Amino acid sequence: MSPDASWVERSQLARLTREQKRKFPPLVPDFVIELTSPSDRLPHVRKKMEAWIANGVKLAWLLDADRRTAYIYRLGREVEKLNAPPKLKDESPVAGFVLHLAEIWDPDL
Repeated sequence: MSPDASWVERSQLARLTREQKRKFPPLVPDFVIELTSPSDRLPHVRKKMEAWIANGVKLAWLLDADRRTAYIYRLGREVEKLNAPPKLKDESPVAGFVLHLAEIWDPDL
């Protein structure tokens, strides 16, 4: 699977060979973001997010622009649903990262 965006801790990258780094790396990201497209069916994308978490992703954000909803998936916790949050931020493993959502919720801004 390939997410819309991902982040991998440096320690994971350090374990890869030079050759592995030149290709699609054989690892599970620590953090992923998925943004639904008009053709996506929400139940299918939510199952994909559950698969990410089941395979070791620590944090995953699913952004449903049509419904202006963010779903936060965390390893070992229930999914959190947020209605039109202005931003998502400050969680391990990406503490300090802030994603402003105004342009996703309203692309005509």
